Amino acid sequence: MAVPLDYVMDLTADEEPVVRRAVAAYEAKKRYEGPFKGITADDVLEELKPSPVRWAELAAFVIETAEGPLKYPAIGPSVAANIR
Repeated sequence: MAVPLDYVMDLTADEEPVVRRAVAAYEAKKRYEGPFKGITADDVLEELKPSPVRWAELAAFVIETAEGPLKYPAIGPSVAANIR
């Protein structure tokens, strides 16, 4: 199943499929009850070996894509909506 990346963030050609898999992994972990032994979104993002700053941006984007922009509201526009 393809995960829609509806929020605005520039992803490289290498990042897009990895971020889609990270969103799917995040959602799988959220659905699972009990100790999760599968691959986590963190594990998937580490495949890219991003800088700490880029890792944080990608992780925030994964969470916002999976949870929706209103799950963790902030003052003003969401962080992922501002990344271009």
